[in-house]
Amino acid sequence: MLPISVDPDSKPGEYVLKSLFVNFTTQAERKIRIIMAEPLEKPLTKSLQRGEDTQFDQVISSMSSLSEYCLPSILRTLFDWYKRQNGIEDESHEYRPRTSTKSKSDEQQRDYLMERRDLAIDFIFSLVLIEVLKQIPLHPFIDSLVHDVINLAFKHFKYKEGYLGPNTGNMHIVADLYAEVIGVLAQAK
Repeated sequence: MLPISVDPDSKPGEYVLKSLFVNFTTQAERKIRIIMAEPLEKPLTKSLQRGEDTQFDQVISSMSSLSEYCLPSILRTLFDWYKRQNGIEDESHEYRPRTSTKSKSDEQQRDYLMERRDLAIDFIFSLVLIEVLKQIPLHPFIDSLVHDVINLAFKHFKYKEGYLGPNTGNMHIVADLYAEVIGVLAQAK
């Protein structure tokens, strides 16, 4: 991983936001590495649930506090991070299980691991969304970003017919988290 630096000559608000986001990306990458080293059978909630890692929880809490002042910037930056993590640049991304019935055992195992990584990214992303979207009442003109959040959440609600891989439980957990995101939006709007 390349070291990430923040320009010390930037405005104070920008410096705080960039520093916090650098800390978030570092923590998220660490968590994703841990998830990838764990057995596939271990649910994501065991490693990523709130209260498990106080340092990561503090970063998310700080992002929530900062979003009171710059929610649109935080949401745009989070979406950029999410797209980079998933290797997508267009808005039509839809999560699909990566396995096929013709995969060899090693390829299938690799596919399951990459699927687990994608689910961990969604888990982390939704945890942050749950916290920062509580500040929506302070920012009435961010409807396009809210629309993006809603679209992404509903893409995770689609039933994966015929999928019975080791990540099925994790898919349901991530869908539950996105349902919580929608609940926060409903309360805040």
